Amino acid sequence: MVDNLVFSINAVLPIFLIMIFGIFLKEIKMLDSNGAKQMNAILFNFALPIKLFCDVSSANMAELMDLPLIGYSIITSIIWFFVCWGCAIVFVKERSMKGAFIQGTYRSNYAILGLPLVNSIMGGNVSKAAIVTTFVIPLFNVLSVLILTIYSGEKVSIKETLVSSAKNVVKNPIIIGILCGIIFSILPISLPQTINKSLGYISDLSTPMALMSIGASMDFGKLKSRIKPALIVSFLKLIGMPLAFLPIPISFMNMSAENIVILYVMYAAPTAVSSYVMAVYMNSDESLASNIILCTSLLSIFTYTFGVYLLKTMGII
Repeated sequence: MVDNLVFSINAVLPIFLIMIFGIFLKEIKMLDSNGAKQMNAILFNFALPIKLFCDVSSANMAELMDLPLIGYSIITSIIWFFVCWGCAIVFVKERSMKGAFIQGTYRSNYAILGLPLVNSIMGGNVSKAAIVTTFVIPLFNVLSVLILTIYSGEKVSIKETLVSSAKNVVKNPIIIGILCGIIFSILPISLPQTINKSLGYISDLSTPMALMSIGASMDFGKLKSRIKPALIVSFLKLIGMPLAFLPIPISFMNMSAENIVILYVMYAAPTAVSSYVMAVYMNSDESLASNIILCTSLLSIFTYTFGVYLLKTMGII
């Protein structure tokens, strides 16, 4: 039991200590919100896509295209979206808050926070976990456009917003990095060793940069506002979704330990930072969106540790 707890702490805590270090850098004014935005831009446009390219390009595509894993992640995400829509109708009285509430319950920070955690738990390459992002990121975008348009404070064209969202997905550097990795994995193409080393150095920046920027982006001054619905979302996102959907692959689908960990990390990931940007753009409740990101990010330190401990104790990992 103690060994399982130590394993869980060692797998989860180092990831979040770097995030806390980002908070510390902000508090001592060595890194401010603008600096965090610049780090995010470097991470999103270069470091993370390059890391995913390196991981996927060196992997076996036949092993990566795990259709049961991909299909289950898509289907459960859609089901959870409608479940949380129902929860919003019951728990959220203000119409202006419903869009941000629903988006916060399903849109996870899987690509930025989840992939390093999968690597920390399982070790080695995260290429299969990365492939899942190719499918869930576009899905998250479409569902966000749908629900935020329905509950928008102003009239917004669903068609125009979906077209704009589709363009953003096509231009998404993370998606481009994964797709390029798939091409290099399938075709007999290899890069010169010098370029591979350089890409490796940039790839190594992605995890610490991502975690520090998340910490530095947190604004504790807004925490008192909309705290109750943010805590409800935190329960649904961090605990409800894993409880709802993990028992089936564990008990009936014969999934590997790696696949179970990928699904758990995706389900239990804190809400994506991009949900705040989307909420502002679509005239939703930005204060609630901000609080959801903050609460889920902080509470996930504990829920992830406990979740990994349970999986380890059950002999799944």
